This record gives sequence, C-alpha cells and structure tokens, in this order.
Amino acid sequence: MRSLGLILGGLLFFGGCDDEDSAPVAEPPVDTAGPTYHADVQAIITEHCTACHTAGGAAPFAFDDPAVAQMMAGAALDAIESGRMPPWQPDSDCNQYQNERLMPEGDKAVFRTWVAAGAPMGEAPEVAVSPQVVELPEADMVTRSAAPYLPSVATPDDYRCFPLDAEFAEDTFLRGTAVVPDARATVHHVIVYVVPPDRVEEMQAKEAAEEGAGYTCYGGTGLGDSNLVAGWVPGMAPEFMEDGSAQFIPAGSRLLMQIHYNVLNAEPVPDQTAVNLYTWDVPQPNVIEFKLVADADLRIPAGEAELVNVRTVTHYGKEPIEIVGLLPHMHVLGTSISMQLQRPDDSASCLVDIPKWDFNWQQIFDFRPGESFMFNPGDSLALTCTYDNSAGNQPTLNGEQRVPRDVSWGEGTLDEMCVTFIKVRRPFEADGPDFEGCRAACDDPSDFHCLADCLSEDTNTAVCAFSEMLTADGCGQPCLVDGIRAQACVSRCFNNGISTAGATASCMADVCPDEFEPLAACMTDAVRSGTCEAAIEACTR
Repeated sequence: MRSLGLILGGLLFFGGCDDEDSAPVAEPPVDTAGPTYHADVQAIITEHCTACHTAGGAAPFAFDDPAVAQMMAGAALDAIESGRMPPWQPDSDCNQYQNERLMPEGDKAVFRTWVAAGAPMGEAPEVAVSPQVVELPEADMVTRSAAPYLPSVATPDDYRCFPLDAEFAEDTFLRGTAVVPDARATVHHVIVYVVPPDRVEEMQAKEAAEEGAGYTCYGGTGLGDSNLVAGWVPGMAPEFMEDGSAQFIPAGSRLLMQIHYNVLNAEPVPDQTAVNLYTWDVPQPNVIEFKLVADADLRIPAGEAELVNVRTVTHYGKEPIEIVGLLPHMHVLGTSISMQLQRPDDSASCLVDIPKWDFNWQQIFDFRPGESFMFNPGDSLALTCTYDNSAGNQPTLNGEQRVPRDVSWGEGTLDEMCVTFIKVRRPFEADGPDFEGCRAACDDPSDFHCLADCLSEDTNTAVCAFSEMLTADGCGQPCLVDGIRAQACVSRCFNNGISTAGATASCMADVCPDEFEPLAACMTDAVRSGTCEAAIEACTR
C-alpha cells in the first residue's frame, strides 16, 4: 500500500474529486456481472495509464498496483471524464496524429461502469499482467551530457539545456531517435536540437557560465533557430524514418538537449538522460527538418484577459513544401493555439488546434503514416495564439503570484512566445540551395528582385549578402535612405521567408510595394554597375 502522502499527491495530480466518488470500498464484491479490475480494467489501465503511472514513473502513484487502482478509481474517472487524462491536447475534430493518447469511448464506458459498481477486483489471473515495455533496438550511437544533473528543489519546474557528447566528424543521416530518460520520476519532457557548427562555441560558453552540467533555459535554447531532431514525453514511442527519408546533421554540428524536470511528486535524484541515434549507411534522397512560424512582435498588455494574436505567412517561393508534423509552443499565459493552411480559393485545412494549452505537455505531433499537407506557392499558414494576462492567471514564483505586467516575446520564464515549428520533408541538396542556378534562370540576373529572392533561399547567405551590400561602405550605399524606409517591410518579409522558402523580394513587392520599388530600382542600378559582385561572391561561394 502506498503512503498517504503519495495518495494525496495523486489526488492533486488528477485534479481532486468529491468524497462520494473517491471513497474506497472496504470489501468490494468478487463476483459480478459487470467489469472487474482483473478481467477488464487492468488492460485499460495498462494501455492508457502505466506509461506514467507505474513504480518509478513520472506520475505520483502506481496505477498498476491493484489496491491503489481501487482506491484512486473515483479520482481517475473524474480526470478521464474531464479530459485531463490521458494527457492529450489536440482537438481530434481538427486532425489526427500518430501515437494519440486518447481513450476510446468504449474503454471509458467500461471504466465508468466499474467505478459505479464499487471498483470490484474480480478473480486474479494465475499469471500476473506486466506493464507494456517498448524494446529499443541497439543504437548506432548513444549520446548524453558530460555529467549527471541534480534538479533544483527550489524550482518545482526546472528547465535545463545540456550539450551532448556526440561529435559528428562527417555529415550524418539519422533514420531514427529514441530518448531514454534516466530519472523517470522527474523527467517530464525532452526536446533535442541540432546546433550548427557556427554556434557550437556559443553553446559551450553558455554551459561554462553556470555551475554544474548544462545551463538554465526555458522557452528556447538561446541559440536562435536550432533545428529540432527529437522529442519525448511519457508514453511516446521511438521515431523512425521511412525508407528514403532522414534527419540531416551537418559535419561539425553538436546536439543540445532541453529537459523539463518536475520535482513536485518525487525526490530529485541525479539524472543523465540519454538519446539513442540510429543512422543510415548512405545519404537519403529526402530530409526532415523544421521551419519556424513565429510572431516576434508579440505584445500582451497587463490585465488583458483574452488577447487573440494572429500571425500569417505566405509561400512566395516556387516549389511546394510538404508538411508532415508540427510542434506548437507558447509559455504559461497561453490558453489556446492553432494553425490553419489557407488556399488562394479561400478553402482551408486545420493542421493543429489545441483549445486548452498546457505548457507542461509539449510535443511534436506527426501526421499519420502516408499523410501530409502540401504548402503550395500562394498558400498561407495562419498561426493563432490566445493569451490570458489577467491577475488570476499569473505564474507563481518563489511562493508569490506575480502582478500582471506588459509581456512581449522572449525566451525567459516571464516572457511569451507565439510559435509553431512545422516539420517538413524536402529533397536533400548536398551543397544547399543552388544560388548560381537560380540567378542564371532570372530573366535579368542583375535585377534586384530576382537576385534578392535567390539570395534568400538560404538564411545565412541572405544575412551575409544584405549586410555586406546595405552598409555605409557597401555597394548599396546610395540606397541606404530607401533601405531605411523599407526596413520594417524587409524584416517582416525576411522572417516570412524563414518560415517558408525565402523569396524576400517577392513578399515585399506584394505587401509593401511603395517601400520596395524605390529600393529595388536603386539596388538594381548598383548591381548593374558591377560593384556588388564581390560581396555576392563572398557570401555565396
């Protein structure tokens, strides 16, 4: 029998229940015409609950213990009926995904009838039922942090980023990943990122600046647009690519793992969670990567109880983008988040809708095998985020609830975000975008509109080239006034291009032609003069 403190913790985890529903039955009937624990309910609990509710698991009690299951039956039913358990955020009327944690109505009905009958045990089987265990194949590579980390008891929700020890001397094509939590009772969720070679030193500096393994992180890694490579929440199965697809890790990159530790229901112990990596022997024709749809101009006034924020990005590129999954993200003021794919004919497809956002249950939602959405040129993605910044919805820090304040975009605990990572599958390009081929296909290779679109097919190339050309001593020096006037539009369309397929100039020509046309005319003259070629070559070679 579990301790009273653990049982009370379970009641809090489930959200409480009334005395009538939760009172244990002293001597439940053994024989019944209805469902019993051993004959019917144990299988349901094993299927839907014991990924978390097992000895040493992330939940506060072991639901696979028959005595505990009987005692917690009323509280469990309350959590099931309300939709709090099993924890699954997306609205099924919007879309369906792989590995959904949804309890079928038939199972709910059996559980409901069992509780109403007094939670009878029934006859125990001769052979005990064991919890489901996912057997992992042998990994090609196992990576973890350099040292264990002891979560902080001063912070019930501790977010920590760990540089992992795997090094990639050559380009690597992953066919699968599996996060293997160490301290399962406190590891709540895990996200693994690829840190490109040019940001590895910055990652190492962040870790060196703090004592112990890793460094404190919350809404993100602090390293910009690091690409996701794996994720885990309790009950999540390992993910493997189908033939022909891979996740690509460029030579010289490193991996960074963000872990959310929750120590409310278990005493913290040192953790050194690992990630199993499974690789292809040869390059694959398609790669899986993430693009970012975000509203970095987010502003949430103090006291605002329902702020609806919409960010729309349009595909101005030339090639379709195949979307195979999503990862929505906000912080603790968020109440709902959704994304729709909108067509030029005004038709729309719902990609994800989370009507009751919970920061503690973030994960990647992959569409079912063989299913995807084509994001075509001319289509738009509409990201909608809703927030409650009223006094009653403020976070509690150091035992004191915060007073409402104006909140904007940021990676800190008290900042907010409106973002969805879209998981895309695209043909692999060994050398990246073909700038020379793109420019050669322009009707006029010196036309700034076409040149800028070609440059912005790669984010790093675009930042380099535009910075080199539009400076006081750059080839675009005569165009600086026009550039300043168009600065807000450039920023908006550059961010739009990060989310889609570049085409910064095409975006500007559409959304702010009055600012774009003078800048484009001036820059075209500069390019035709030949003075910009050195900067272009330096950024594209």
